[in-house]
Amino acid sequence: MQTIPPTIYKITFYKQITSLLLLAVVLLTGCAQQPVASPEDEADGLLPRKTGLDSVSAAYAFDLSGAKVYLEPVGVEYTKRFRGAGSPLSAKDYELRDKDMARLQEVMGETLSERFLAPRRSELVADKSEADYVMQLDLSRFALGAPLDPQPWLWRVYTDQSAYGTLSGELQDSSGNPVMRFSDRRDIGENFGGLGPSGRFERFNQVTFWRDMKVDMRRAFASLDESLR
Repeated sequence: MQTIPPTIYKITFYKQITSLLLLAVVLLTGCAQQPVASPEDEADGLLPRKTGLDSVSAAYAFDLSGAKVYLEPVGVEYTKRFRGAGSPLSAKDYELRDKDMARLQEVMGETLSERFLAPRRSELVADKSEADYVMQLDLSRFALGAPLDPQPWLWRVYTDQSAYGTLSGELQDSSGNPVMRFSDRRDIGENFGGLGPSGRFERFNQVTFWRDMKVDMRRAFASLDESLR
């Protein structure tokens, strides 16, 4: 009888283990890539979609072509802030004023129309009674990099980020039934990100904030558009 050297057994064993590990990685990767419906989505009959956002779900065969959409007032929920020792700024200084909320509504409507509705030949309408669908957009855990209103005792302000928050939305049909939901955490600030090679501190003011907000919302709604194609 021919004797097989122990080294052959070891090589064969290691190959088997390696193959099993590779198979496990492939299976786990495949599972991780499959979107999973939340209990709320399941209850409403919404199916998860593959997306570059954190989550997108929509009704089966969802089609928004040629629709009229009414945009509800955008909701904002702020990250809780505490007054720093010796700082004259309060949490209210980091919140959007009424004029800023009006501008936010304008930016949201403009970017939603441009990147999500227009490709579907859909449009926003000012009268809710004329709408086929109603969209609610929210920014939760929202935090400004600095106060938007200029402070007389500060000449320039530099931040590593214009703002941060979670953008979420729900689209309902005329009967109030949800037909789409999405959510995504957003770092708002095109060139920001710290002092390392990938980012730097930049001057913060109303001009840079609204520029960054518009750029980031365009990206978010373009990603939403891709998710539902």
